[in-house]
Amino acid sequence: MKANPDLKIDLLEGRKFILGRQGHIYVDSPVASKHHAEISIRDGKVFLRDLNSKNGIRVLKNGKLVKFKSGYVGLRQAIVIGKRTYVIQDLLAFASDFVEADDHTTRLEAPQWNKKNRDDKK
Repeated sequence: MKANPDLKIDLLEGRKFILGRQGHIYVDSPVASKHHAEISIRDGKVFLRDLNSKNGIRVLKNGKLVKFKSGYVGLRQAIVIGKRTYVIQDLLAFASDFVEADDHTTRLEAPQWNKKNRDDKK
């Protein structure tokens, strides 16, 4: 994955993405849990949380890898799951491709569906 300088974090506000072998964002590591971690966007900031995975998450801090449980991280923060390194911005860029496609459909169809259901109940 390559860094996406056009990442629009505001499109991801309020969203949550699961990283793992069976998450929204696939983590290709034999030591990754099915649902290893969660990335969410809160008030324009990135919040990363380990989902009680067996092998945890490590982040690079002051030149050293340290265990990480939960907290705010920067877009360019590198995280390590197993022996693989991922950059938050790259993970979110991948996820945002799907959000943009999903939002287009949701914004067009959801209000019509809701209005129809309300009219049927009257």
